[in-house]
Order: sequence, then C-alpha cells, then structure tokens
Amino acid sequence: MYQIRAPPEHWRMHHTRSERSSHLNSIRAAHPARCAAHFVFSHLGREGPNIMIPEDTFNFNHDGALGNFDDHEARLRHLLRQDAMPTSDGGRHLLFVCPICKHPWYKAGRHEYPRLTPEQLSFLGVALHADIHALYLLPRALCPLCSTIYLGGMFSVGEYPRRMGYHLLWESASPRRIRLLAMVYRREELTLDTLVQLTPDAPASSMRDMRAVVAWLETCPFPQATQAYTDEQCAQLARRYPLGSASTSCVHRWHGYAWEESCPPLGGEVLVSLAVALPPRAPSPFASLLIGWSVLARAMRAVL
Repeated sequence: MYQIRAPPEHWRMHHTRSERSSHLNSIRAAHPARCAAHFVFSHLGREGPNIMIPEDTFNFNHDGALGNFDDHEARLRHLLRQDAMPTSDGGRHLLFVCPICKHPWYKAGRHEYPRLTPEQLSFLGVALHADIHALYLLPRALCPLCSTIYLGGMFSVGEYPRRMGYHLLWESASPRRIRLLAMVYRREELTLDTLVQLTPDAPASSMRDMRAVVAWLETCPFPQATQAYTDEQCAQLARRYPLGSASTSCVHRWHGYAWEESCPPLGGEVLVSLAVALPPRAPSPFASLLIGWSVLARAMRAVL
C-alpha cells in the first residue's frame, strides 16, 4: 500500500500552518484515493487527530448527475454515494447500512467492521466522501452479525459491470466452513472458463433488482443438461476465492456445475453456475446443490 512519509522535523517546526495545509492539499490532489486509503486504515482501531483528513467539503452525495457517466468508476461512486476506492485484494472501501439492524458498517475488501464507534464513522465519512447524516442514501447490505444470525453464515453480493448479472457467496459459520457460490450472467456467448475468471464489483443496482434474481434462483427449474467444472476451473475458483486458512484449503475443493437458462429479471438467456467448497471425497451431486441453493435463496429473500 502507498505510504506517505511524515514531513521532516525542521519542516514541522518552521513552516506556518497555511504552508503545511498547502503542501498537504497538493499531495491530496495528486493522490486522492491513496491518501484516503492510508487514512482509513490508520484510523480504525486508534483515536486522535490525523493530518490525512481532507479539508474540502466536496461530497458525492450531490443531486446533479456527474458529467462523465461513461466512466465506470465515476458512475459507481455516484450510485454508491461515496468514494468507493479499490483495495489491494480486489474489493473496495465501502460504507453500508444493514437492512436488519439499521447500523452502518464498513467493508474493506475481505475485511468487515460491523460495529463502528461514532468517531470511526465520522472519520470514514470524511475519508470516503459519504454523508453520514443521511445513512438512508448509502447502499444496503447485511452486516456480518445479522448475516450470521439469520443466514447461518457470511453472505456477500457482487454485481458484474453493466448490470450483466450477480455473484452470490455464502460461507457457513460452522467449523466446516462450507462455501456456496452462485453466478448468474447474461449469456452473450460467455463461456464458463470466462465466467470463473470474472471479477464482480460492488452492487450498484437497486435491492429490488437483486431480490428479483434471488427469487428466480429460488424457483429455478431443474435443467435438462449441465456442464460439470473441470479441474482447471475448480483451480481457478480456488485461486480467486481462497478456501480459508492453510489447514482448510488443503482439504477443501470447489465442485460446480453450469447450464443455460432463461432469467426474466436479467432480460433473457443467462449462464448459471452453482458451486460448493467441500472436502475432496465428499459427494456433491447436482440435485443436492440446486436444492441447497433454493433453500438458501429463500432465506436470503426474507431478509434482503
């Protein structure tokens, strides 16, 4: 991660406050995302003033549309009402509001912080350019605590760019650490090899759109023919979605199936993939996997 070195001692003692502010503002202008990311990680878990707090009042929660909506990053930041900076592990820095407990929570890539102090929330609001006084405008997602209570494990949603589909991942809270993965993507000549390599982004569509796809997955008919994952496709998933600690990754393995189906919520033909992470010798018949996802989708729809 980009690190900003502290100014030398003689600089701090002999420069005026306005000169220091001018110097820091020039750094922020050159590297806005890096400065904010450094600030976020430096503040979680400790208190006190931080010179990385931006002094400007610009906020993505404005009413006007951004000028360049062809740019994915600009459009995503506008829809998520915050600066949604990428993290080093492929995720983003994001503030969410849980639809169950109504608490704001913070996600930084694969790390979740479900209970924020008022000080932490205030600092994150400044760093991410989010309006913490209008939390109802922030994206909704189950916090880790409510997800574990109501779904028996950690549930996360990703959305493919241009609203092409959804990526649903669930990991049980039990010591077995079973993982279930569902990927639904508009067909458009997409192959399974390509699908397992796609990286989803933060969901920017409405909760209604996502619930419609989850409801469709709950009642998805049994397909006439399926394509089982090859060893290479299983390995691709294991590289993109590690199976936990070293002790579990050596005994668990992805098993999956894919098929084509018509999905009205996504407007036509889609490629559907269901996968489960289990010990290598554990049976993973497709019928059990489809039924398991149907039950899980019903539980998700009840709380989303």
